[in-house]
Amino acid sequence: MRTLILSTLALLVAAPGLIAQGKSQEELKKLYDHKVNEAWYTDGGWIADFAAAKARAKKEDKLLFTYFTRSYSP
Repeated sequence: MRTLILSTLALLVAAPGLIAQGKSQEELKKLYDHKVNEAWYTDGGWIADFAAAKARAKKEDKLLFTYFTRSYSP
């Protein structure tokens, strides 16, 4: 089950980069805006501010799971 979950996560993470190839900056901005307004992102409890995430992880004595991308960078 863990392998299935990790495989699915990897696919979800990689797919946007593959889709974004050959897009204009305007198209990428629209894709980005659409993605960050989806329920899984807005309601997922994600922290998009790296400094805030580090501070919270330190406070709660937890590790960070980070993913950095430029697939949708305007």
